[in-house]
Amino acid sequence: MNVIVSLLLGLGVFLVFDACTAPRRQRARPLDRFRSALAGWLAAGGLGNISPTQFAAACLGCGVAVAAAVIVLIGSTTVALVGFAAGIYAPVAYYRSRVRAVRRARQQCWPEAIELLAGAVRAGDTLPAAVALVSERGPAPLRPAFGAVAADHRVSGDFVGALERLGGALADPTADRVVATLVIAHRVGGRELGRVLRTLGSFLREDLAVRKEIVARQSWTLVAARVAAAAPWLVLVLVASRPQGARAYDSLAGLAVLAGGAAATVVGYRLMVAFGRLPEEPRVLAGAGLGVLEGTR
Repeated sequence: MNVIVSLLLGLGVFLVFDACTAPRRQRARPLDRFRSALAGWLAAGGLGNISPTQFAAACLGCGVAVAAAVIVLIGSTTVALVGFAAGIYAPVAYYRSRVRAVRRARQQCWPEAIELLAGAVRAGDTLPAAVALVSERGPAPLRPAFGAVAADHRVSGDFVGALERLGGALADPTADRVVATLVIAHRVGGRELGRVLRTLGSFLREDLAVRKEIVARQSWTLVAARVAAAAPWLVLVLVASRPQGARAYDSLAGLAVLAGGAAATVVGYRLMVAFGRLPEEPRVLAGAGLGVLEGTR
């Protein structure tokens, strides 16, 4: 019994000593995580050369410009506040739609690019040569990305690092799958890469066809959500363009009406969009890069 107590006491002392002497892990602050997520979002929309601070400044400038225009044209400070909020959100909405458009264009091109990769590998080319072939003969939306990988590999000689940077630049779930497949094949080798790529290409074609059908059936919901969200604010502009309406909205009751209308519009629009739009596929390598594949070395 004394031996067991001594062992438990020694274990407790060791745990306390290890907790006091182990290096502390620095947790990422919420602001840093937000900046990292915003940087990835900007990169996915083709704005990788713009920092999150610059984008935030551009949104603020757009909001100030819209508010100034509302004050000049309508003369209502309260309506100008709504214009300020709308101006800040306008670049976000524009680039959010741009990100979706770029992602849809790339999703439609990935099966063709994968087939080209599989054909090059089946013909006996190495993976770097197959990637270079896609950069020359592949689909137009993906040529710059694969061209950057080929150039990066020629300069650095690190093919895996070039693929990792490709996945970070595209910030796309499908790109994560392809990059992970190519990294594993490059590290461990294997004769089944061509078959794996062809299977992945056929799966992506089927998934794309199903998504197109669902989006076509639910597109009316998105159109109705946009019309329902924009109509009350068009009426607001028409009413506030008259001096009596502008004075009415400058009161405390007018401010309450605008605040309630804005909240109802945002909540209603987001609910209709959530019901009518397919959920975004999560990235399997987001945040961690390709570190999850380190065990394949």
